[in-house]
Amino acid sequence: MTGAALRIANTLAGYISYDGKFRGAPCGFAAFTMKELQTITGISDRTIRSALDELGHLFGLTIERRHHDRHLFTFAEVYDANTNAVPDEDLAPTETADMSHEKQVTGSQPPPSLYTRTKSNNDTTSIIQISNGAGSVYQTPFAAIIEDAKKGTEAAGMDTQFLWKGFHMLNARNDRAIAPLSWLVAFVRKAKPTFQYKPKAPAPAALPAVCTDPVLLMAKPAPFANRAYHESDLRRAIGPDAYEQRVAAIQSTYHATRFAAQLAVHGQAVRAGTIDR
Repeated sequence: MTGAALRIANTLAGYISYDGKFRGAPCGFAAFTMKELQTITGISDRTIRSALDELGHLFGLTIERRHHDRHLFTFAEVYDANTNAVPDEDLAPTETADMSHEKQVTGSQPPPSLYTRTKSNNDTTSIIQISNGAGSVYQTPFAAIIEDAKKGTEAAGMDTQFLWKGFHMLNARNDRAIAPLSWLVAFVRKAKPTFQYKPKAPAPAALPAVCTDPVLLMAKPAPFANRAYHESDLRRAIGPDAYEQRVAAIQSTYHATRFAAQLAVHGQAVRAGTIDR
């Protein structure tokens, strides 16, 4: 039975008159217009007519169509109006039960619909036959249901056929021969990709190394490319002996090489203004 047929059957069964008074319908009948059925169930007119045909084949639903009054519906193979008829003395006056053709649509109004117009699976069977091979989902009406159910979920990027086969494998493993349609929808919405790509966090930018060598810090004011000019200028300014003493002092204090000590002496001289940069 399709979802639409089940919804229509529940609606009609809930409005069957057992006293010949309810909504003006004779005993054993439910009274509805097509518009009222659409309002209560939220199903389109075309789908309702298809569901009524299905109920006619399954339960012997008969319809007495009338132009101005509500149509009368009864399930011939479920309820026998003659067998379960209420005695005449317990019924309402005859003119109420006879439903004269001059009478317009009367009776209590149907309650507000519990459903809204959504893309429900009214034309799709509510039972899925489980098989090991599963087959192609695109040869069944369930492909559109899976694609609609996975929108906005973690399964949005997953293949429809893959989800279909996974659903069959899960139920076959649990020895289920059939599964309701709602299980398929729940399976799709909860499915998660096995492998998820997670972008690597960018490596933190390396901070520039801070120089702590005192010899290099002393040499920094004097450019390395001008070391020969610095040496000659400084020797001329303070004398060769004083120059060698300064270099030796740096070497002794910081255990530096002569070359590094010379650059440090040049840097100190530039900082002190003895020579130019």
